[in-house]
Amino acid sequence: MVPRRPREATTPAGDEGSVTVEAALGIASLVVVLAVAAAGAGAALTQIRLVDAAREGARIAAISGAEPGEAVARTAAPAATVTVDVSGRWATAEVSAPARGLPGVDLSARAVARTEPGAAG
Repeated sequence: MVPRRPREATTPAGDEGSVTVEAALGIASLVVVLAVAAAGAGAALTQIRLVDAAREGARIAAISGAEPGEAVARTAAPAATVTVDVSGRWATAEVSAPARGLPGVDLSARAVARTEPGAAG
C-alpha cells in the first residue's frame, strides 16, 4: 500500500483573515449587548429607588405633613424631582428622575397614603 500525502488546505482568494473579522464582529456585538443590559439594570434600579422614595414620602406626609414627606423623599432619591401634596384625607408623593444609562428616558413613581387623624397639613 502506498502512503497518501495529506491534501494541503487551500483557501479561496480573498478569504484570508475572515475568521479574525468574524471574531472581531462577534466580540463587538457581545460588548453592545452587555452595555444595553447594564443600562437596563441601571434603569431598573433607578425605578426601584423612585418607587421607594415616593412610598416613604407619601407615608411620612400622611403622618407629619408635606414638608417632612418631601424631605424624606429627597433623601431616598437625591437626584430626583419630588412633589408632595397633602389635600384633604390623602397625601400624594410624585418622584421623577432621568434613567441612569438611558439618555432621554425619564422614570417616575407616584404613591398615595391616607392622612392620619390630626396630622399636620
